[in-house]
Amino acid sequence: MTSLRRVFAGFVICLFAIMAAQNVTAQSNDNGPDAVQKIELENAQNRISEWDGALDDLEQTITRDEVTNRFINDGRDELEAIHLGIVTLRDRAEERLKRFKTALGKLGDPPAEGQEEVPAVARERERIGQDIARVTGVIKQLELVDFRATELSDQLAGLARERFTRRILGRVDVPLDPGVWLTAWSEIVRLPSMVQARYANLEVDGQAADELAEIAPGLVLMTVIVIAALIGGEVIVLRYMPGGWKTVPQEDRVALISGTRFLFTAMVPGIALLIAYGILDSRQALLKGAMGDFIHQCFAAALFLLFVGAAIRSVHSPFSPALRRAGTTPRGARIVGISSLVVAVIFAWDMVLLQGATTLGTSLEIALVQSISNVLVISVLLFISSLGAFWVHDEKDRHEFWPKLERRSRRVLKAVAILMPVLMVLGYVALARFILENLMMGLAFLTCYWLLRGYFRALMHTYLVRPEPSEDSKTTDAVHGTLYFWLRVLIDVVMVTIAVPVAVMIFTDIAWTDLILAVQQAFVGIQVGGIHFSLRSILLAALMFVIVLGLMRFFQRMLSTRVLPNTKLDQGLQHSVSAIFGYAGICLAVLLAISAAGMDLSNLAIIAGAISVGIGFGMQSIVNNFVSGLILLVERPIKVGDWIVVGADQGLVKDIRVRATEIETFDRSSIVIPNSELISNRVLNWTLKERSGRGIIRIGVSYGADVDKVREILLEMADKRREILSYPAPQVIFMDFGASSLDFELRYFLRDIGDVIAVASSIRFELVQRFRDEGIEIPFPQRDLNLRDIDKLTDAIRDAGKGAVRSKPVPAPSVPDETPTSDDEIEHGADQKAAPSSSAKDISRDRDASGRDIPDAGGDPDGDAPR
Repeated sequence: MTSLRRVFAGFVICLFAIMAAQNVTAQSNDNGPDAVQKIELENAQNRISEWDGALDDLEQTITRDEVTNRFINDGRDELEAIHLGIVTLRDRAEERLKRFKTALGKLGDPPAEGQEEVPAVARERERIGQDIARVTGVIKQLELVDFRATELSDQLAGLARERFTRRILGRVDVPLDPGVWLTAWSEIVRLPSMVQARYANLEVDGQAADELAEIAPGLVLMTVIVIAALIGGEVIVLRYMPGGWKTVPQEDRVALISGTRFLFTAMVPGIALLIAYGILDSRQALLKGAMGDFIHQCFAAALFLLFVGAAIRSVHSPFSPALRRAGTTPRGARIVGISSLVVAVIFAWDMVLLQGATTLGTSLEIALVQSISNVLVISVLLFISSLGAFWVHDEKDRHEFWPKLERRSRRVLKAVAILMPVLMVLGYVALARFILENLMMGLAFLTCYWLLRGYFRALMHTYLVRPEPSEDSKTTDAVHGTLYFWLRVLIDVVMVTIAVPVAVMIFTDIAWTDLILAVQQAFVGIQVGGIHFSLRSILLAALMFVIVLGLMRFFQRMLSTRVLPNTKLDQGLQHSVSAIFGYAGICLAVLLAISAAGMDLSNLAIIAGAISVGIGFGMQSIVNNFVSGLILLVERPIKVGDWIVVGADQGLVKDIRVRATEIETFDRSSIVIPNSELISNRVLNWTLKERSGRGIIRIGVSYGADVDKVREILLEMADKRREILSYPAPQVIFMDFGASSLDFELRYFLRDIGDVIAVASSIRFELVQRFRDEGIEIPFPQRDLNLRDIDKLTDAIRDAGKGAVRSKPVPAPSVPDETPTSDDEIEHGADQKAAPSSSAKDISRDRDASGRDIPDAGGDPDGDAPR
């Protein structure tokens, strides 16, 4: 008993210990979120205080009118960072507020006046209310800071636009003032001494030296990668790549070579150059002051020259014109390519010199003279590049899209090349330079986009759409064309989605923050009634539709090429099963896409009702054909490969689609018949149940022929044909005693009714030769014509030809008598005798004329008189 009590006491102590531990854990869990929330609120308050201080400093600087261009740029960058931080913090606060409101809703409505609530519930309600009040206060503070930041951003943007407009539209008299040119030239001569005096004793020490020593290996590595990519890319592309794509079509081959060349000589070294700049930018002591701006401009010029130079070499290929992608002549490829490369070098050099002059503190005159000289040289080179003598003029492609775009672009380029020197002469140097900068950036951007687009299309067309041909491939050209079209659409959508934001950032003054907010708003979407529309849901729905449809088409192809051919089903039933599987896949893909888009599938009843109204008004024929197509696939009165006759049209069924059925006639033309006509009208199907069918050859022989011999020959002709079945056996039928022949029919059954015309033609060829050898005549209809009173008729015709005037009627000759030799001629004899011959009509007319004393028309009595 003592041992049992000890065991029981120990068990009770353990139980109390577990319960106490659970209480402590629950208290710690209850206090944990409060502590975390308190820390987050304190951090939010600290960040709001920092942002308020930064905004106060910006306001003070703006009010003192000490705003420089550098301050405007730095201030806008700082405001963008503040705005992004506010958006992030506000999203977190709104998410927490939503969670608190959900928890408060679970507690139910507060008690009415005079009622009491459970103390624990009341305390929880009070705590959640305090949390909601604190988070709401943080959100309101963030909105106030965001409002101040937006106001300051608008002020800085207004100042930037004002200064930009004043700078661009400013006019100087430099081009017409010789003194400015002399001053600038003397200062250009002193530039080497100025650089030597300023940077001869330059030493990097202290923190800058330490940081430079730390990043020196990385910079050297990036420099080696840039040089290796430039040299190795040219060698690989021009020496090894063309041989690997010999079997690729010429257009894809050139696109692949130029795109690979651009990737090796622009993308790879460009990424290495950006990494090197990022390494420098991460060290604050290295990129500061005027020297930092100069290094930044050098990197920008190098990156521009890298991309534009690679694009020009890939598009024009001046040193290997056979690989050019532009529509230039071989001579034009060299001239236009080299001119474009010189333009890119001058423009990049101008960027570096302009920033270098600002860093050295040179006068404004040298910068203006430099801008004028460079712009004039670039204008001349652009004008030369746009001349039509260096471009191919193909009349066949004159009205196509790309040739038309190329001609119009050259016209615009020629106009700009003429406009910039005119602006220079008038003194609008800044405006001309602004046009040149945007023109160069625009051409570089569009060229890179065009190169990458063609490269990805060629890759897809070479390795995805048209793989190496194989003899057992059952994929038709139509399938390849459809796949190629949708893959091209996908490439265009992806590239446009990436290129548009990049172009907005390059060519507009829209802040990065505003662009991110616009994208977020597009992805978040809007609420219209009970349906939520957003770009995210639309893209997800499209992606779901494409994936599901692709999987279903893959399984459909496997079903039609691997599974069904190994079954005992006939070809038509295999096609029906495959088509029904494809329609089911489309329906499934649509339903899943609608569900992924956020639409409630229960609303489909409303949509179906609306569609039914549309069907009642204007879609009856479409739905009729659709339902008829389903009936054709289920009942299978016709199948793919059947020989059918519909009205006056006949041919082989090639495809049974949802709306219509395609029939290929024996002339190799296609007839598209709506499915409703195949259901509602009579259709003759020669091969519905089986391929065998009967053929008939009709032939007639003369009355003197040996009929037994004829029967023997006909059966012999049928027995030696392998296409003709032995059972049922061929038959020779004596049909009738014809007007000119004895009529027979050779009747036989063929293994394949599709051979009926060829077999009948072959038998007829042999019958003709065999009947000739056996002396059997194949007669043709004969007719005997008997004429009475032929002498009187001859005299009447002679007198009528002389045109003599008769004083008394001349008896008309007898009408020719036709003795028919067949029953049809006997039946129509009365009609033939009632119609007088042409000679009898002439005699009757002369007799009437002589009776009325009509004078002769004159002329030679022995000649033909006009009547």
